[in-house]
Amino acid sequence: MKNKNNLKTINWAIFTSIVLVGVVTAAITLFDLNSTTHTTIGEEAQSRADFSWGSLHTMILVAILFISSFLVWGWKRVFPYNVPIAIIIAGFCYVLFFQTFTVGWVGIQGIIGFFIAFLIGIILIVSYLVYNFLESRKINKI
Repeated sequence: MKNKNNLKTINWAIFTSIVLVGVVTAAITLFDLNSTTHTTIGEEAQSRADFSWGSLHTMILVAILFISSFLVWGWKRVFPYNVPIAIIIAGFCYVLFFQTFTVGWVGIQGIIGFFIAFLIGIILIVSYLVYNFLESRKINKI
């Protein structure tokens, strides 16, 4: 039972940290985009805050809803992998936010944030798989 509580603590500490970093970076980026002078020429005009919605946005939203619905359905069944999957979903939300509310090169920040969240989620999943494998071998030896 103590191991389960440790895994919950690790999961939620990492998830909270990632969400806070995502919110702070998104807020700073939007603040910087809105505080720059509105020029129509040069490099300053390449990235700006603007709303856009297209088929890519719809596909990302459908993926978020699809994965989230399965995660909600089996939240307790997939422990300790539930929070790493939620981290990956948060990465999808991050990229959707940047692709929807920004235009230009700044959208790459959303893609990079998604890849970081995806890598952290995969690293957690693999580490939990290794941990569970080692624990099962330890139990079988006894």
